[in-house]
Amino acid sequence: MTPLTNRENDVLRLICDGLSNREIGLSLHIAETTARDHVHSIIRKMNARNRTACAVEGIRRQLVS
Repeated sequence: MTPLTNRENDVLRLICDGLSNREIGLSLHIAETTARDHVHSIIRKMNARNRTACAVEGIRRQLVS
């Protein structure tokens, strides 16, 4: 797996908390479209089907607690 950037790790934590792209953007003070791009990048890097599978995989790999 390609390592996640620091920002992608931040976004992954928020995905695991169940936040939407809009909520992630507000939380990190970035545009919703930027948040969406980060989510897509994380999903691709983790070879996940969707954001839920991505969150599960992040927890399984102990990238988030």
